Amino acid sequence: MSKKILITFIFLFSLFTTNAFALIAFKQSKVITSDSNQIRGINFKPDGTIMYVTERQGNPDTVLQYSLSVPFDVSTATLSSQTSIHPVVLPHVIVFKPDGTRMFIVNNTGTKIEQFSLSTPWQTSSLSHEGTYDVSGENQLRTITFKPDGTRFYVTGEDNNIIKEYTLDNPWDVTDSSTVTNTANSATHESVEDNPRNLQFHPDGTVLYLAGNETNAIKKYTLKTAWDITSSSLEFSQSYSLTDQLSNMRGFIFTANFTKLYVTDDINSGANTVFEYSVSCAGTITCSNPTNDSDVKAIVEAQVELSKRIIKHNTLPVFHRIEWLRRHKNKDNLSNLNAQIDFTNKKVSRLVKGLKSLKKNNTGNLNEEDWYDWSEGRISFGKGKAGTSSSKDIHSYGFSIGTDRINEEDKNAMYGYVFQYGNDHVDIGHNGTKLNTDSYSISRYSTKLRNNKTFTDGIIGVSLLDIHQTRVTYGNILKGDREGKQIFGSINFGKRLNEEKFNFNPGIKVDLGYTELAAFRENTTLGNSQSDALIYKKQKVKSALATIGVLFDKTDKRNDEKILNHHGRLEYIADLSPSSDAEFYYVNSQSTVYNYTVDNKSKHNYRIGYGFDLTYLSGWSVVANFERFRANGKGHSNELYLSLGYVPIDEAKFALNLDYNENLKTGINIVKKINGFDLKFNIDTDIDSNNQNSNIFINKSF
Repeated sequence: MSKKILITFIFLFSLFTTNAFALIAFKQSKVITSDSNQIRGINFKPDGTIMYVTERQGNPDTVLQYSLSVPFDVSTATLSSQTSIHPVVLPHVIVFKPDGTRMFIVNNTGTKIEQFSLSTPWQTSSLSHEGTYDVSGENQLRTITFKPDGTRFYVTGEDNNIIKEYTLDNPWDVTDSSTVTNTANSATHESVEDNPRNLQFHPDGTVLYLAGNETNAIKKYTLKTAWDITSSSLEFSQSYSLTDQLSNMRGFIFTANFTKLYVTDDINSGANTVFEYSVSCAGTITCSNPTNDSDVKAIVEAQVELSKRIIKHNTLPVFHRIEWLRRHKNKDNLSNLNAQIDFTNKKVSRLVKGLKSLKKNNTGNLNEEDWYDWSEGRISFGKGKAGTSSSKDIHSYGFSIGTDRINEEDKNAMYGYVFQYGNDHVDIGHNGTKLNTDSYSISRYSTKLRNNKTFTDGIIGVSLLDIHQTRVTYGNILKGDREGKQIFGSINFGKRLNEEKFNFNPGIKVDLGYTELAAFRENTTLGNSQSDALIYKKQKVKSALATIGVLFDKTDKRNDEKILNHHGRLEYIADLSPSSDAEFYYVNSQSTVYNYTVDNKSKHNYRIGYGFDLTYLSGWSVVANFERFRANGKGHSNELYLSLGYVPIDEAKFALNLDYNENLKTGINIVKKINGFDLKFNIDTDIDSNNQNSNIFINKSF
């Protein structure tokens, strides 16, 4: 038994001390012995349709150009040209300017970097020698690599085993030595690789790869500061052995997206061969725990927040509509005849009581058989603060189209239906990761005035979600589409308190929701490689919010045609939602399932708002609301709602004006619309002088 345990231990130890989990997987090889004597460096045209190999032919040394009928598939490579690269002796690494108009090759017998121009981009048969840069203090120079903008280059060789940094005043031009500066920044790699053959940076400068035939392994360094190779920044990370295929590594190159690796091995191993490997996780080689990736965590959090935000955006427009109806249901200054009362004399104020007695308890001016239409549009923008995940910028817009009517069985109640569309866009971090969501919802709502003061509102609805996700990691773009479905409801209890100047509406509201997000798979935009791609399992999100607050409104100005109201809100929102678990795993490694729990981090929230509505006595209304929602310590959003509604009001208007200074004057005005004509009748009477004046007007507007 002990022997079996020992064998098991040795096996497991070997897994963790070799590249068993490196996820650099050998795919295929291409023998090119018939074309070459001793191959060295390797590179590709960015689109993968051309492969370049330098070779030690003797005299002259050459660069081989191959055409690939299938991009990056070395098995389809056919030789298209073989061009002398004089004065290079023993060429090694080959590097191109990004536009393919310039080529650089190091001279392995000395310290020189040779620069060539290509009159036809990417065609080495059109090359011509432009000049040389001599790297001092080095021998047997092996490699050169550039910063993507061409303002820096890095070299190393066999003798000193030091990586050196140089700056270029003229990007991508080493021929003018006066513009090339040795920064004195350097890093030694002797203890890691004593016979280097190439080095390559990740495009963001945070990872460096070095390899050679001392170990036939890829060595990975991490840089605390991008492009900084000093000892305080550069740190050796991991080693990935390729000895199962190689015996004499001469060169290597990762593709620009770091999903493929190509390595050359020369005749000393028996054949000139190009080896092709697939890389499971771009830029990192090993697939790290995605729950440690700030963008992955931010994506999961954003989808949970999205579920709650859609409920909010679906319920608030409905409550705005109900609030408007309530503000204009019973006005102390409106009788059942739509009489407007204006007086300045305190002695006649008692006459008002007689007119108020005419007021009905319900909206007698509404036809209970009619449906009344309304719409509302919104825009919203906000920011989610970074905690353990990446920061989030949130932008959304949407519209609501609704219709409602008086309840046939209860004249103090109204119900309606609303269709809503929303678009929600979230930018995550700074690499291009984002979520874009379309939502479609339909809801039924109702409101009931239980007496002159208290009321109950309710909403129930369903939503369909269409989520488009883009995640960017180490330049690898991963996309996926996710569907979701949602059911939600809200109930509101409130009381309307009439004060002398303001109307106050204290209330309490409860919102509940259940969202189910379907499983989906990320797909890379980089060919068939599934580097870094994750599969997300089905996720459930439950939400529960309790709101306590007060609404207030004030009639600030009115005339014969319109009424202007100011209104606002102040609310505290307790988020009582439980946590939500997200599970996912790599496409290339499905045996390990990762879990990330999204806890409720914003239990205490606040909403303040201000708005106004302009209501015309013809029945049309325009409503504007600005609201700011703040999650305590976790972000905020600013929201603007614009609404257009219609509830018709009786066309006949009566106005009684009373004024008393020295004389008591009265007047009555009647307006009636008949077949498109405005019929106006008014009488003005001076009680003290018994003077009376009356007028009749008929006009039509075109």
